[in-house]
Amino acid sequence: MEHFDVAIIGAGPACLSLAYDLKAAGKTVAVVEENLFGGTCPNAGCDPKKILFAAEQARSQVAQLIGKGFAKNSLPSVIWSDLMAYKKTYTDPVSKEQIAGFDASGIKHFHGHGQLISANEVAVTVQQENVLDNDTQSMVEKKQCFTAEQIVLATGQRARLLDIPGKEHFLTSTDFLALEKLPAKMIFLGAGYISFELAAIANACGAEVTILHHNDTPLRGFDQDLAQHLVKELEKSGITFIFNENIQSVKKDDGELLVTTDKKSYETNSVVCATGRIANVENLGLEELGIEASGRGITVDDHLQTSQKNIYAMGDCVAKKQPKMTPVASFEGRYLKQLLLEETAEKINYPEVPTSVFTLPTLAQVGVSSSTAEKDPANYKVEWFDMSKWYNYFRTNDPVAFAKIIYNKDSGEIVGAATLNQKADEWINLMTLIINLGIKKEQLQSIIMAYPSVGSDLQYYY
Repeated sequence: MEHFDVAIIGAGPACLSLAYDLKAAGKTVAVVEENLFGGTCPNAGCDPKKILFAAEQARSQVAQLIGKGFAKNSLPSVIWSDLMAYKKTYTDPVSKEQIAGFDASGIKHFHGHGQLISANEVAVTVQQENVLDNDTQSMVEKKQCFTAEQIVLATGQRARLLDIPGKEHFLTSTDFLALEKLPAKMIFLGAGYISFELAAIANACGAEVTILHHNDTPLRGFDQDLAQHLVKELEKSGITFIFNENIQSVKKDDGELLVTTDKKSYETNSVVCATGRIANVENLGLEELGIEASGRGITVDDHLQTSQKNIYAMGDCVAKKQPKMTPVASFEGRYLKQLLLEETAEKINYPEVPTSVFTLPTLAQVGVSSSTAEKDPANYKVEWFDMSKWYNYFRTNDPVAFAKIIYNKDSGEIVGAATLNQKADEWINLMTLIINLGIKKEQLQSIIMAYPSVGSDLQYYY
């Protein structure tokens, strides 16, 4: 039986970096992946989504400048088939390239379902095609086992599908990002960031889009003033929002889908279920080893250790309060590299993490929220900025540009920020630097930024 220093179950971007770092340090490493090597982000997540979003951005920029440099009939149409073909030039090579990289580096890789047999033994179940004598085919399971001194679980998440009649008709975000043809009418279930982002792409590409949500709170966890502004902007772009209706069933009727709620029925061509995600923790052998896990994820301590001290977990399969995003997983991977190589014994210390909703306009936030600050006026001050007339937003005729800045009353430092604007990804990253590094007004104003730019505007928030 083969033995490794470290086994990693999962092959997302953070896993790949950790594997290469450990291998470079002289460790023997095995990586197990049940689906596509490279993980969700580059194959069926944020990377392909942002490629589709680029078309939405380009179309929006032209639309905002019609009559200001572009003719009224110059608004381009997005050709979905061409856009998807372009996306595939990025996604199709990902898994093969990762496997080739492992082979070149001497990292052993297994393609199948990994399961803990003991605290040091992993079994990988592989589905293989078996050709019988009469040329009929069947699938058989083959198991490979190996041992490892230390094991890292990084199995990620998957879409949580509502358990209702007709759930077999649901599409997931992964399905959406692989659509060969864009349906004419689409309903997105849930008003979280995945629904908003995919619905906005579909709308920009010509679909008739509806977002259906069970209560009246869109984008829970985001600044609600800005979230409500975003709803209004997306309604102007053509997206229909239906709040306070609970879906009860989906039925296929003459080739169409009939979505029935507790109040009404709606006809559509497709239904994308984006009502949350659930950690991939089933059939890992966790319960047998006394490792606590639920749909929220695997329980770890402040060293990312499970109750089995040689077994760790990182990424989206971990139960944690930090956002479940690729850069957070990568941060955890860098920490585990130091921990496993005995370069640190410190607890993991997360920085403030920015979160974004990549629509147009984009909603983003980081640090102390305005709702927290408003409950503690003795320590925080909240200021509202309307930046729509500022030059950087005027020049591209952006429809809205709002920001909330939260200050520490004693020090005057910026400790939180939220924005709704077309350049929010640049804006929020700069605010994240200011907050995490504790940059003071005097330090910021001693730096000369390129002008005009989002960076050169920072001085106006102090």
